[in-house]
Amino acid sequence: MSLQRTAPKTGIKLVITLMAGLMVQAAQALPVIDFGVAQGYSGFFFGNVNAAADVEGRLAVGGNLTSGFDVGYRNAFGSTAPSLVVQGSVSLTSQWGNAGSIYNGPNYNTDTNASIGPSTAPWVPAKLNMGGLVYGGSLNAVDWQYGTATKNANFLDFAAAKTQLSGLSAQLAGSAQNGSWALGAGGVTLTGDGSSDVQIFNLGNTALSNITLNNVKAGAHVVINSTLTNVVFSGNLGGDQANSSDGLASHRDRLIFNLSNATNVNVSSFLNGSVLAVNADVIGSGHLEGTLIANSLSAGPNGKLELGYEPFIPTSPVPEPESYALMLAGLAAMGFIARRRRQA
Repeated sequence: MSLQRTAPKTGIKLVITLMAGLMVQAAQALPVIDFGVAQGYSGFFFGNVNAAADVEGRLAVGGNLTSGFDVGYRNAFGSTAPSLVVQGSVSLTSQWGNAGSIYNGPNYNTDTNASIGPSTAPWVPAKLNMGGLVYGGSLNAVDWQYGTATKNANFLDFAAAKTQLSGLSAQLAGSAQNGSWALGAGGVTLTGDGSSDVQIFNLGNTALSNITLNNVKAGAHVVINSTLTNVVFSGNLGGDQANSSDGLASHRDRLIFNLSNATNVNVSSFLNGSVLAVNADVIGSGHLEGTLIANSLSAGPNGKLELGYEPFIPTSPVPEPESYALMLAGLAAMGFIARRRRQA
């Protein structure tokens, strides 16, 4: 009889002890990695965008868009969101006249992220939907360049987004490293611990060229922190195919280069992963397969940057300690009720 009365109480104590441990872990956990309103955009900029080769997904501009290029041809089938959002004025033009079109993915159901680049998208150009744009200032475009146009300068709160994303960048920059790295003649080798859900590498002012990523578990998020002010992405930065199996390519949908101090960024090769550089002007002649969050985008001396379509997958939310406290209170109440029933 004594065993029957003691066991439930012991079990409840064990659960409470485990939950208390989880509370400590939650308090020590990294902040949730979530791009907020920038989620779902290939490019999100707080200032002007003056040039791009093209933007395969959606584009948001907090200033003015001053030139025309194709946007949105890899948006997911059935997307209802506008492909282009500009708080200021829009000019879909070039030195030769009107240029660029705003699309909204294919007009038939297909996985638009199963390949990379326009040449491997069989729905381009004959089976594309035209996309919507939202603008706040003036619009210099003709009707064949877009599907719908809506004037609304307040569609996105770019100031609030910058506050949130600047905070995220600062939190990530202050996170402790749990991987290791080494700089050799061939470039930078990053080695994870093989078990962490969020793998963090703090590279300081090391050049971001010829980077290799190893021993990171499948599905883990990867944060590569850099303190450089002038950043050049060059050399081999992972495979350039949708099915590339190297470490950088296989984590490209949950990999962030966090450039918390950067004011200038040059992407000169194929880059896997998202870039968080809220204060930087970006140029480049390469391709970024992820989400680019920066202050502005401009033409460089060697060409224009192409932004690919690779939606970032945020981390799963970690329950707040208050939530655990409520669960503990519930467990305690269950224990009290169980004891009262046994006594009765």
